[in-house]
Amino acid sequence: MPETELTPAPPDNSQLRIIFVGPQGIRAGWRLLIFLALLVAVRFAVVLPLGKIIGNLGSDFSARNVIISEVFAFGVVLIATAIMGRFEHRSLSGYGLPFRLALGKQFWAGALWGFVMLSVIVAMMGASGAYAFGGLALSSADVVKYALLWALAFLLVGFFEEFTFRGYIQYTLTAGIGFWPAAAITCVIFAGLHLGNPGENWIGAVEIVLIALFLCLALRRTGNLWFAIGWHMAFDWGESFFYSTPNSGIHATGHMLKASLMGSKWLSGGTVGPEASVFDLVVTVAGILLLARIYPEAKYPALDAPANPNFGPTPQVLTEANPSHLMP
Repeated sequence: MPETELTPAPPDNSQLRIIFVGPQGIRAGWRLLIFLALLVAVRFAVVLPLGKIIGNLGSDFSARNVIISEVFAFGVVLIATAIMGRFEHRSLSGYGLPFRLALGKQFWAGALWGFVMLSVIVAMMGASGAYAFGGLALSSADVVKYALLWALAFLLVGFFEEFTFRGYIQYTLTAGIGFWPAAAITCVIFAGLHLGNPGENWIGAVEIVLIALFLCLALRRTGNLWFAIGWHMAFDWGESFFYSTPNSGIHATGHMLKASLMGSKWLSGGTVGPEASVFDLVVTVAGILLLARIYPEAKYPALDAPANPNFGPTPQVLTEANPSHLMP
């Protein structure tokens, strides 16, 4: 009898597929790697043609330099996120930045919180003898000029830092491991990168972790980044310009007062500034507790568009399939 011809079985790709694709589409870790690769690619596409402009900024912590550098930095993150959003069939609001709410009620509520929290810290430093206002360091005209310039500069800092750490990265990690485990990762990375600032130390970095947790809670309870952006702008503006203290160890050019820090570094924050003061720890913990009480309902993630089922999670996956995403 003739031998039966055997047709080779098609290769089993199921194991390989499981590595890259889950029930929600491409797994969150791979999507995050794609996003990080896009950040690098877009950065080179933007920075290389404009290298001379960026290279001539120098190291001066001035409003002009911050505005220019943050426009480029935020632009890179915005472009990379928009590309990912196109693949995932989701707008930027799905990643926490609904432009229809730009500079609205939540933004100004966050700005008020940021300035009040910093003012309480500085008041406690002043009462303990760790801070002195001094006189004006600028003319009246320059006070107005630099107040506006630094407000714009720190608004851009808020856009860049909040959207970088609590935008696409926070959203995608949330899809993979849940909101608070994702927040723990982004908070540690956020604080670690601040250690590169001149004068920053591990005490300030630990307190930056707490600040980042406060901002993650604000995202969780308000549903978007506008509160956090407003808080970030006002806190940095008050620290660098209004109260004229170091900001992560850096003194701003064009600050309003001839302020001085003195006494114990535990109280004054030393060269780092108020964010390394024990008073910052007290106020931030109190802020977390108060924010949780005033905003009791978890509203994040708030999805506004269907996802690409082959690339990212659907709205039902994030809001129903994983009960941990509904926890405050």
